[in-house]
Amino acid sequence: MQIESKNENGILVLKLSEKRLDAKLAIDFRDTVGEFIKNNNKLIILNMSAVDFIDSSGLGAIVSCLKLMGPHGHLSLCGLSARVVALFKLTRMDRVFTLCATEEQALQSLSLCP
Repeated sequence: MQIESKNENGILVLKLSEKRLDAKLAIDFRDTVGEFIKNNNKLIILNMSAVDFIDSSGLGAIVSCLKLMGPHGHLSLCGLSARVVALFKLTRMDRVFTLCATEEQALQSLSLCP
């Protein structure tokens, strides 16, 4: 799984370069992001602008990452395609995650977190 990482003022930005986050990649995704979380990254943005499909395994992997962060972590998602946003709304995960149109908006929303 290809994930680019950068740090923006204490906020970790992870950019997925895969077109699909499905059962084939979900475990690798969860383990990779989990390593970033274990290295004490509590403010994370997932830039998913390259992703055009997520299945239930992929969604479960994102939820697992949120659980790994615990109550003091914040996970925002940005750059979601209309198809992916529809999935988050259908499953009501749009109420659990902060969904932002752009990386800049996500950075702004997380910069307000304690």
